[in-house]
Amino acid sequence: MPATKIVFIGGGSFHWGPDIIRDLIVTPELSGSTLVLHDLNHEAAETNRVIAELLRERAGADFTIEVTDDLRAALDGAGYVIVAIATGGLEAWRLDMEIPDKHGVRQTIADTVGPGGWSRGLRTIPVMIDIARDMEQVCPEAWLLNVTNPMTTLTRSVHKETGIPCIGLCHEMFHCMHELAPMLGAEPAEVHFKGAGINHCAWMLEIKVRGEDGLELVRRYWKENGYPKDTVGPLLFEIFGYLPIWRGRHLSEFFPHFLTPESGYGEKYGFLDQMVTVKDRYASRKRGYERWLKMREGEHLPELKIGGEPIAPIITALEGGEPITVPVNWPNIGQVANFPPDVVVETKAIVDHRGVSPITAGPLPPGIRAVLSPHMENQELIVEAAVTGDKEVAFQALFSDPLVRDLDSARAIFEELLAAHAEHLPQFGG
Repeated sequence: MPATKIVFIGGGSFHWGPDIIRDLIVTPELSGSTLVLHDLNHEAAETNRVIAELLRERAGADFTIEVTDDLRAALDGAGYVIVAIATGGLEAWRLDMEIPDKHGVRQTIADTVGPGGWSRGLRTIPVMIDIARDMEQVCPEAWLLNVTNPMTTLTRSVHKETGIPCIGLCHEMFHCMHELAPMLGAEPAEVHFKGAGINHCAWMLEIKVRGEDGLELVRRYWKENGYPKDTVGPLLFEIFGYLPIWRGRHLSEFFPHFLTPESGYGEKYGFLDQMVTVKDRYASRKRGYERWLKMREGEHLPELKIGGEPIAPIITALEGGEPITVPVNWPNIGQVANFPPDVVVETKAIVDHRGVSPITAGPLPPGIRAVLSPHMENQELIVEAAVTGDKEVAFQALFSDPLVRDLDSARAIFEELLAAHAEHLPQFGG
């Protein structure tokens, strides 16, 4: 397999960086390739370069690691561009949590839907499009592999505004399978499923375990053993008859019924400990940062075996290696029959040397489609507003989000978030 050039934008990330870098280095099919780390924080990219060199030496791998602050130079000749960015960083996320909360809108993670997903999308979409437009000029045949949230709007914006093929990658479907397998008395490889939806609200429409109906097995398991502490997924299973990719942290934001004062903002449904607080996020960052600095000294390095992220296997498959079946966020070309064409949906797909071939999931059940359709329409508005700087469209998207309680709070959140993030929202005249 020929060597390739892989660019990692956000390559100074201590959250994503070491594991993604490790996966690339230990993949034999990518031997001889070059990894270029680019980050607004040069020192952070240099730290990941040191970690990468330590991993390369320990693995005995033939891999070249570089760092550059020049994005176009990084992209020159690239075959693959990984993007893991957070426009505005943790401070911007804090505002996305605190400002809506002040106006009665409680969020669990604030990066996909709700005011947080709206705000994060508006400030990140232009950055993603700029990256993709640079790719069109410098490496037009390259693939963009996006692991940044909000996954749906970012991936959609690249496909809508540029000709760059962008794969949105989220691990929740397969992680859910690994949680389900022990409940079903099976190994993960024995669990076969058909899933569809939009990122962070995808659904298992069919599960097969050694020829048996896996959905019925899940019902039986929970009937005999009781629900887990986080009851959102099981309750939605009862209501809709299909199993969501469950974890209250993301899923509950699609269902404001679980985030009310009457429910204790999730306490009643058992996912209070799943909620991300500002205090916890800053503490987690501190722990992660300290561990990362120890990696630079050769301590706590990731194991020299590929982890759970699909980036390295996808690159290998696109380069002509072993095909892979993996959940992807990709424009709808019929894989979800009752969704409009081109909107980004999450389903399984086969990735090989020919590209991405989504696996047909069929139509979503009417009840699930009724939940997802408003979000799908809102995400289209967010992309339009982020690209055009149209404040009316931006407000329509925020006001229409199911988490927003009323007109007054919508207006206040709108004005305060636009003002707070003005430096990252030049399209709105900020």
